[in-house]
Amino acid sequence: MTAPVRVRFAPSPTGYLHLGGARTALYNYIFARRHGGEFVLRIEDTDPSRSTDAAIAQILRSLREMELDWDEGPEKPGRHGPYRQTERQAIYREHIDRLLAGGHLYTCFHTSDELEAERRAAQAGKRAWVYSGACRALTTAEVERRKAAGEPWTLRFRVRPGTTTFDDMLRGPVEVGNDTIGDFIVQRSDGTITYNLAVVVDDVTMAITHVIRGDDHLSNTPKQILIYEALGVPAPYFLHMPLLFGTDRKKLSKRHGATNLEQLTAVGFLVEVVRNYLCFLSTEFDESMITWSLADLVAHLDVESLGTSASIFDPDKLRWMNGRFIRAMAPADFAARVQAYLERVGFYGQPPALRLLAAKGESALAEAIELGQLAPLPPGDDQERLTMLVAPLVQEKIEVLSDFIRLAGWLFTPLAIAGSAREKLTAIPDAQRILRAAAVCLAGLERYDVEQIEAAVRGLPEQLGVKPKSVFAALRLGMSGQPVTPGLFESLWALGRNEAAGRLAAAAGML
Repeated sequence: MTAPVRVRFAPSPTGYLHLGGARTALYNYIFARRHGGEFVLRIEDTDPSRSTDAAIAQILRSLREMELDWDEGPEKPGRHGPYRQTERQAIYREHIDRLLAGGHLYTCFHTSDELEAERRAAQAGKRAWVYSGACRALTTAEVERRKAAGEPWTLRFRVRPGTTTFDDMLRGPVEVGNDTIGDFIVQRSDGTITYNLAVVVDDVTMAITHVIRGDDHLSNTPKQILIYEALGVPAPYFLHMPLLFGTDRKKLSKRHGATNLEQLTAVGFLVEVVRNYLCFLSTEFDESMITWSLADLVAHLDVESLGTSASIFDPDKLRWMNGRFIRAMAPADFAARVQAYLERVGFYGQPPALRLLAAKGESALAEAIELGQLAPLPPGDDQERLTMLVAPLVQEKIEVLSDFIRLAGWLFTPLAIAGSAREKLTAIPDAQRILRAAAVCLAGLERYDVEQIEAAVRGLPEQLGVKPKSVFAALRLGMSGQPVTPGLFESLWALGRNEAAGRLAAAAGML
């Protein structure tokens, strides 16, 4: 192992941190920490039409939420900066000049129409297209004459004959015939630098020793190795991990649902679970690993032993893992996480609105968060007390934190019984009599605790001459306005004597 190990994560700031990017960052971070190395964050923002400062800020927040602290990068300057490609143009210019001086680049005047004609000819001949290299032989005088005439031009890399080889840390030896690569552009006609040159210059000047990235970059690696050779510097070690696909085995995209960390945490997936799930996609997994910490991942996950098959992102398995993690939490810790989540989505400021939004499904919540429609708001004292009281009651029933709003959000809002809930309540035999009797019974309890509430409620069927299921259904609908709630007796207790009795009496009055 080369020492000191230095890896980098280099996202393009065109939106939220995609799950594929999050996994790349994770593997780089784990590899660096496992080998006592350094984790560098670099921003590839050379596409001004799509890159935004807001996206950069969001990426930084997501990395921090995953606890992936970088050693160098934005907000943590070091001796290898700057860390945004738009601020590194002078560095690229210096390396362009070095490559020109070494005869590794040449000026090309081929227009897009001429290149398209070459592609069509190759297609007609049923052969793969590579640039013909027709401008290789232009004399210096001819180049200068055409530049003076105002013809647009690019700089192409002069690919040597033979083959290019490298050892991938997962896949072993890779060999590519250089005749399949073709002379590629390193500087566009507008003077900007292309990805393949910029990434090599960045990795060289930032002393990167290992490049861990998706296998969609495999085709770029031979070109980059040729540039390393031309600059006279050793190439880093490469590890190309399998890409992330949906259950339909197509590249993960919006059609598969939530595809970025922000969306998943917006609907209540725990960041630890998302982090662990992404790590385990390409390695053996057992249930004991669900609750691993980041330190556990660093200690036990060997990035060099990942599988090479496509990684399938299965939302159902992630949900199952999240539910298992939740049920393994200490009740107080779980309650604190519920409160933090409710605060984040602005539930405490508008419980009725969030209940309606949650009822529309997780995608509606995720979209509202992504569009900035839900402003964080801390709870009031009574809201905090109620959250701490109720969260343990639903811990065994929820899989994602937003389930709390669906199951227990009614506790934070005035009683409302409408639509199908009213129809169900009306259809219960003797519902009005049950509700009124229960309200009187609860109000008169000498001691108001779960044990006494349960005893009183279980005595109502015999007292009223009705079926137990009618009592339970009427009380559940009468106190909450919904058929599914936390435990009936625990919910009546959480409401408190006056509120519980008042709700049941009010529900009876609605019939």
